[in-house]
Amino acid sequence: MWVAKKSAVGMVIAMTCALFAGCGERGKDERASYETCLADAKRDQRVAKASFANYEGASVHGSTGDAGLRVNIPYELDGKKGVFQCVAEKQTDGSFKVTN
Repeated sequence: MWVAKKSAVGMVIAMTCALFAGCGERGKDERASYETCLADAKRDQRVAKASFANYEGASVHGSTGDAGLRVNIPYELDGKKGVFQCVAEKQTDGSFKVTN
């Protein structure tokens, strides 16, 4: 009985570690997709001169079954507020590319 409990506790610890490792990777992916979309926004002639929100002010969302991350970056341009939207998809080399 004691061995079974020890194995169960070990399994829970392993699963928790795997979960947190995945969360850390996800955070890196979200930040990288934000940086990719921000660079794209700064190249977009319509909003290039805008003041853009930092990573914490933006929202990054994934969707089930989709390799891309949707990034919404609030901005202000000439006193008007807007949101720059893009989808960044992770490439095989680990970088991100804007796909829309």
